[in-house]
Amino acid sequence: MKIVNKPEVSRATSFLYVVLFVFIAALAVFFLFAAYFTPMGEVGVIASLASLLVAAIVLTILASLYRTRYILTDRELIIETTILIGGNKSVPLEAVKSIEKTLMPFGVRLFGASFHGGYYHIPGLGRAFLSITNLSNALLIKTDKRNYIITPNRPLDSKGTMERKIENL
Repeated sequence: MKIVNKPEVSRATSFLYVVLFVFIAALAVFFLFAAYFTPMGEVGVIASLASLLVAAIVLTILASLYRTRYILTDRELIIETTILIGGNKSVPLEAVKSIEKTLMPFGVRLFGASFHGGYYHIPGLGRAFLSITNLSNALLIKTDKRNYIITPNRPLDSKGTMERKIENL
């Protein structure tokens, strides 16, 4: 049996990415305008293209928030994310040591997209993979090799379901 959990995306997080996208797109237009009406010339065109590339990445991260899924099968938890934050992860349930509801920790990003996930170093915990779509509802999953933080809808229900599946292994 497979249980799919599509997490709720925080309005604040999605708003942040939309505002960032609009700002960078406006910069691209400004640089293009400057390329034609000032001595900036081809440097402005290059800056505009670079800005459009960054805007496309920000838009991809925003779309990634809405594509995040947590799939629980009888044997594993599959964390579906885009390559921008590290790609899909498979967590074998037999490797899970503990599952606990937690506050969103402060950490140093090692790889990934801010406010969405990736690999982080969290003081007191070590390295962890985060796949988050909001700043609440966090579950910390500790395994033999790695730590994961996810934000499923109804985290306590998700925790209970995972613990029952682990007991049935």
